[in-house]
Amino acid sequence: MSGGVYFPEEAPELALRLDRFLSGLATRLAAAPFASQVTALVLAGGYGRGEGGVFRAGGGGEPQLYNDLEFFLLLGDPSIEPLAAEWCRRESHAGDVELGIEVEFKLLAASALATGEPSMFYYDLVAAHRLVWGDERFLAGLPPRLKDPALIPAHECTRLLFNRGSGLFYCRCALAADADPRVSDGFVERNHAKVRLALADAVLAINGRYHFSCVERERRLAEPLALVPPDWRVIGAWHADGVEFKLRPRHLRPERVRLNGEQAKLARVWLRTFLWAEGIHLQRVFADAPAYADVAGRLHPHSRAIRNLLLHVRDRVRRGGGLPGWTDYPRAALQRALVRLVDPDSGAGELKQAGEALGGVAPAWPDLEAAYVRWWRCYN
Repeated sequence: MSGGVYFPEEAPELALRLDRFLSGLATRLAAAPFASQVTALVLAGGYGRGEGGVFRAGGGGEPQLYNDLEFFLLLGDPSIEPLAAEWCRRESHAGDVELGIEVEFKLLAASALATGEPSMFYYDLVAAHRLVWGDERFLAGLPPRLKDPALIPAHECTRLLFNRGSGLFYCRCALAADADPRVSDGFVERNHAKVRLALADAVLAINGRYHFSCVERERRLAEPLALVPPDWRVIGAWHADGVEFKLRPRHLRPERVRLNGEQAKLARVWLRTFLWAEGIHLQRVFADAPAYADVAGRLHPHSRAIRNLLLHVRDRVRRGGGLPGWTDYPRAALQRALVRLVDPDSGAGELKQAGEALGGVAPAWPDLEAAYVRWWRCYN
């Protein structure tokens, strides 16, 4: 495996460290008893696309890895999943220790990729990754629809905003606590930067102009777009800040009062953009968070009702509980709760309704966050 570029700036020692880690992974995978049934192991995410972050403490310290390493193990034979999952578990733990960042492995059946429908996830994975082990020719048989960003559906754009809005909610919970370490360890700054990046990315995707490279997406913001949300000028300016943080993350550790101000500003723009995007997706107009949270009908009409029903039944049988909305995809209940949880203008009544949607929890930030995280991990 030849050496590669993982980040845009010069950091040869850090690149060599990743090269050695990936080479070790490839060697150990080749020796695994199930290796002959694996199609490929690929590194996705920022480092796989050559746009990983390089962190320097204080702005001038030694370069360090920052983002998670996100691997996908493509299985040619799904029956090896238990063995492959155990291998991934061991390698994930060893990688965390060796590199000091989170190393995550996900299993993906090669057949599922070959029959997949257009999505932001599939496009990013197929368009730009680093092959760690296997044969790059697996790409040849994939349907062209996975490689065309113009085919990414509108509900994928709102899914991106949903996940970044979830990060805003976690920031709100951290800022509401007296001594939450997330306020000072960079968590809030990092999630705020992700929101600044994602707002414009979602707009580009809705206009069919998404690209796997955040640098290219920044360039495309200068193009005239047919569909833009109310705060487009602000969103466009924020995107450059998001790109800068993604490639060169820094922790400035601003005062809590400043973080609270940024949180409120980002939350209001996120909410208006999310409602705008969902309006395009569902062909509706949503004036505010309650109008969206209380709207009748399904928020995921593209998801079959019978499949949704089975997911709700499974949750109640295997997970001891469930979310409301039997015929809608379970994430819909999280979306209805999220707009109220992120909205800085939500009162006690709205937070109580959000708690009820999350299983009847008390409208207190620790309880709301715990209930939300439980289901977000299942349906993000």
